[in-house]
Amino acid sequence: MPALLFTCPTTQQRASTGIETDVKSLRASWSKKLQVNCPLCGQVHELSVRETYTDAILRDAIEAFRRA
Repeated sequence: MPALLFTCPTTQQRASTGIETDVKSLRASWSKKLQVNCPLCGQVHELSVRETYTDAILRDAIEAFRRA
């Protein structure tokens, strides 16, 4: 399963939440909030699941862009 990623608001770099998910679980938790210990800056960030993404989403977007 792909891990949920987010953009650290302090460093503006991509980081993992440490949470692996599938589409069904992601859809069910879409309106939830997460408390994430950031591996980049060491702070705890409160994120909406809507603010997260997976590598699969990024790969699909890159492929769509290349085909356009």
